[in-house]
Parts: sequence; structure tokens; C-alpha cells
Amino acid sequence: MRGNAQSRGRILRFCLAAMLSSLTFVVFGPASPAQADPGCLNGGAYVLFARGSGEHLNDHRARAFRDQVMGALAQKNMSSAWGELGNVEGDVSVPSNGSPAIFPNDPNEYPAIAVDNWRAPPIFYGESVEIGMEELVAHLNDRYAGNGPGNQGACHNETLILGGYSQGADVVGWALRRHDLSQAAKDHIGYVALYGDPKFEPGSLYNRFFHANFDRDWWWVRGDDWGYRPWAAAMYVPVFTPFVPVPTIVPDSGILSPRTPYVPSEFKGRFGSWCALFDAICAGWFPFGQDVHSNAYQGGGGWIAQSVGEVVWAAGNKHNQLNPNNQVYVGSFTPPNAQTGPPAATTPPPPVITDVKRTTDHTGVRQVYAATNTAVTEAWWHPGQGVQKKEIIHIAQGNIVGFDKVNEPDGTTQSLYTAVPDGVWETWWRPNEGIHHNKIITGLSGVRQVIADPVVENGQYTHRLYILAQDGPYEAWWRDGGDGIHISRLDIVNDPVTMDKAKGPDGTEQLYVATPTYVYELWWRPGESVHHGEIIHISQGDIRGLDKGDNLSDGGQLLYTGTSTTAWQSYWLGSAPSHGTIAQGQTNAIQIEKDVYNGVHELYLATGDHVQEYWWNGPNSGTSELIRISQNNITAFDKSNDGADQQVYTASGDLVYETWWRAGVSPTSSVLFKVAR
Repeated sequence: MRGNAQSRGRILRFCLAAMLSSLTFVVFGPASPAQADPGCLNGGAYVLFARGSGEHLNDHRARAFRDQVMGALAQKNMSSAWGELGNVEGDVSVPSNGSPAIFPNDPNEYPAIAVDNWRAPPIFYGESVEIGMEELVAHLNDRYAGNGPGNQGACHNETLILGGYSQGADVVGWALRRHDLSQAAKDHIGYVALYGDPKFEPGSLYNRFFHANFDRDWWWVRGDDWGYRPWAAAMYVPVFTPFVPVPTIVPDSGILSPRTPYVPSEFKGRFGSWCALFDAICAGWFPFGQDVHSNAYQGGGGWIAQSVGEVVWAAGNKHNQLNPNNQVYVGSFTPPNAQTGPPAATTPPPPVITDVKRTTDHTGVRQVYAATNTAVTEAWWHPGQGVQKKEIIHIAQGNIVGFDKVNEPDGTTQSLYTAVPDGVWETWWRPNEGIHHNKIITGLSGVRQVIADPVVENGQYTHRLYILAQDGPYEAWWRDGGDGIHISRLDIVNDPVTMDKAKGPDGTEQLYVATPTYVYELWWRPGESVHHGEIIHISQGDIRGLDKGDNLSDGGQLLYTGTSTTAWQSYWLGSAPSHGTIAQGQTNAIQIEKDVYNGVHELYLATGDHVQEYWWNGPNSGTSELIRISQNNITAFDKSNDGADQQVYTASGDLVYETWWRAGVSPTSSVLFKVAR
């Protein structure tokens, strides 16, 4: 594709405008008069809340947050004003008791669209969150770094308290990570309190299971959710006959998958996220636990009431920082170490494989690499012989986020590149020389993927890595015996989720980068600048996978994009891409992979409990299930071909399964190996 990225459409705003234009709002009972954006409370606090999915203005959670927080502030002799996202301008009169239900009257205001099925949110959910983010960021920037309320100047001595419930927590959480949220706005935040966040990150499975490293790795966690489901150890998986038990600890996290990193570290000490035990949304128990999500946060014993002490204590400290000549008594408060759940275990939980790749060495020996958060393990074998395995790299910090493996052109050296949040480790080895490690890339933030793509340029072999960080993709390159590693950011793409590297039909370098709602193409030729364009916009807001298909013989190009429910195909040839679907109605789809075998197009899609093949060749098409895992803990897979045989390698807990088939032979699955850590 060639063209500039298009401005983001506002389909939802159009629909809301049409809907709102046909409604007449009649207010019965007591109503607060319409208010403008509250004036600056210099020396006071501005309390702002984002409501949950389908909730009206001043709904249950909003009233609970307003009454609890503003009441506690009054006890400290701090004045306060109330605001609610979707009505920050105060142009809608809202009954003080929340009845009857009143909604925003402007399609540019946060709609908090209703969600009935959280495993397949409506297509406009992502757009609803985006509208809320934009409204919140613009409002805070104007209030603290712009002209301020009524164009009377910024609120220099005001403390901000932010709250959000359910979808509103999603809005606030993403807004804190927006690059365009001004530092002035961030500096006025006294506390951010989230409740029932669908993107909740409970901390690493190991740390939650052992109640370890709270202050370092999961300091934001509040509430009584354990962070894992230990009784899953009673489940069985058909590994052998008869069945044998395989212990499994399943992590709890937000139903829409966690934001990673969950919150910028600068908010440590003034941010908390409360998740209730068995909550359908923040702990991912949906459809179970919907009553917990609805009832656990408001009320006298709810988590909003229990959180107020910490919220107001931190806000008081921020007030004193902003108002050195007008101090309030703060007192002492020790933020809780949210080490809830059963007593700490005496043995570590089984490791969980997060990524798997099938490859070969220079001599054709078959290899499968499997990564957990602490190690990358290699398994290898010759056809007809047993599987051997060894650990290639172990990282004690438990923060591996991805890897890639290549064979070097000398015919003997193999290299593994392991991504961690701040950079990349290189591991290389040759026969009889042992394994060597070196951290070659440092200083990045929020790394989540690495792709190795070496190339020969002008007769010289060039090592190339593509690294996906929280602010976009980077390219690192070097030559053996050269002047070191060169690294540069290719483009600014905030909060990306995945990427894929390819070449165009004319040899143009291509990199596809996805955010939750967009897929962008970056392309360039040696010595030229990087261009970018938009391939597809998916308002569902939960893109999870990408795979660039092989270039077609006529020069056409294909890109496959996976969400939790749908696999999309985008095609283009000299014009804007057209889009269609290959698979729909999936439940928690986690990964897609495209292949062409003997002229047949094949798309592989994994959910938590199975891997499905979709194939087509001209007018003929079909689909079949390749492997099913009853534990519902598939995390990754990789597809490969060896002559007449095809294989899928599937990661499930600490096991890697091999599924193989050929023409006339049905798929057969068995455990290939198990990782140690």
C-alpha cells in the first residue's frame, strides 16, 4: 500500500448523533442545575470519574465515588468539585440521585457503550473507549496546561483525583499512557483509582503465587483477587493413556487482556487498581462472576469505600506539594501490600510457555524453541529418533517477552535473540564451543517483540533486528567487524501490540505494526526514508495477531489480522486495500498464521482450547480442527512443512504438542517435550 495514514473515522459518533437527535430528555425529580466546567479550585481538589459500560451519568459507582471521596476531603477541610466524563462541560442537568437516567448529549462525549458479551465486545467498544480517552486528555490538558475553565487560566494549585469503573477504568488507564497527555496534567494527579478494569494486569504468575516482589512488579494491585486460579490443578489433559494429571495454575487477568505495561511507573504511590475476587471482568471469569462485578465496588463495604483512605491520603500529599503555604494534615498511611489469597506456596507453579517457533539448523536437524517468562528451551531431533532438549538462556528477572532465532551464513553459528522490556539479549553458539550471551540492546521501554531479519547488502552480511517498543518499532543493524550497533526508531506508533516483517513484490522492505484498533504499513528502500500508511481499522479494539501472506503472482498483496473473534484478510494491488473475513464468531482467539502449501492457501487460528485450519484454492475451501486441549490453556503455536508432512506445534501450559498430517492421513497429536522453567 502507498499513501498517508487516514484520519480516524467516527462511525460511532455518527450513530450516536442520529440516535440522540431522535430523543427528548425529560427530567423528573430533583436535578442539579447545569454547570459549566467547574472553575479552578486552587487549594482544593477536582474529582473526576469515568462510568462503566452502559451506565448513565451519575450512576451507582459514580455516586459512590463522589460521595465517599468528597466526604473524606471535607473532613480534611479540602474544598472539592465534581466532574464526570461525558459531561465535563456540565451542559447536561443530571439528577443528584441518578434517576431518571440521563446520558451525554454530544457524540464527541464519552458514550460508555453497553457490553453484553465481554468475550465478544460490540464492534464500537474500542471507538467508545477512544472517544473517552480523547475527551479526557483534551479536558485535562486544557485545565492544567491550557486556558483553563472559562478561559480564566490553568488550575495551578488544584489537585486532581481520577476514578474509573469497568469500561471507564479502561478509558482512564489508556489515557495515562497517551503521549499527548501533558506533563502538567500528570503532575496535578493526586490519585488514580480504577475498579473492575477489563484490562487489569495482576502481576506475574510467579510473583502472585509466591506473594513476591510486590513493591517492584505489581505495586498497583488492590482488592482481594488472588491473581490466579489454583484449583485448575485438578484438571486433566490427555497426554498418555490412561490420562495423567498435569498440574496447572491459570492466571487471572482482565477479560480483554492486560495493558502491558499496565501503568507508567511515574504514578507509583498515587495509583491503585481494585479487582474483586471472582470478578467476571477484571479477573476474566466471564460469564461467571458478573454479579461480583456489579456489586463488589459500591456500598458501605465495597471497594470504593475501602479505597478512600488511600485515595485521600495520596491526594493530600499532592495538595501539600502544590500548595506549600496552605498545608492540610495528612497523617500516616501505609498502602496495602496486596498479597491476598491462600498462604504462599512452597513449590513454584509450573512454567507457562508464551511463544513457540519451529526451525532447523544448518544441517536440517529439526528444532522447536519454546519461551516462558524466565527461559528459552530448545528441543531437537532427527526423523525417527528421540527428542533432546536444552535450555538456551535463563533470565532470572522473569521478564522475557519474545524471541527469534536465525542461522548465520558461516554454516555453523546459530543465534537467538531474546526480548526483555528494556532491550534484547543475543545468544549464539557453534558445535563444541558452548553458548555465549550478551545484552546487545538496552535503554528501550516497554519492549514486547523482536524479529531477526538479516540481509546481504552489497555483498556484505548485515545483522538486522526489528524491536517493538511502547513508542513504536525500532531497527537495529550491525556488521561483524564493523563500527557497532546502529539503532533508530522507524516511526512513532504508541502502544503497539504486534508486528510482522515482509518484503513487497518489488523487494521493498515492509513492516506491519498493529495497535489495538489499527494496522499500519511502514515501507522503505535502502537509503530512502520510511513511509507509512494505514491498512485496516478495526473498531473492536482488540487486534491480537498479524501475518503478511506471500505476495501473489500478479503483484497483489495479502495481510491477515486477528482479533479475539475474527480473522480478517486485506488485499491490495495498486489501490486502497479491500477487506474480508476468513473466520468469524471465535471465542478468545489468540493467534493467526498464514501459509501456502502446494498451491493451497491455509490460515491457522488458535483459541484457548483448539487450533483450527481454514484452507482455500480457487472455488474449493474447507476447515478442520487440528488439535483440542481440554484445559483451555493454549498460548501459542507455529506451523511448518517437511516435504509431504505438515505440522503444527502448540504450546499448552509447560508442554509443546506436535500435530502432524499429510494428504490422506488425519492429524495426530502427541506431547513433544516439556519445559523445566
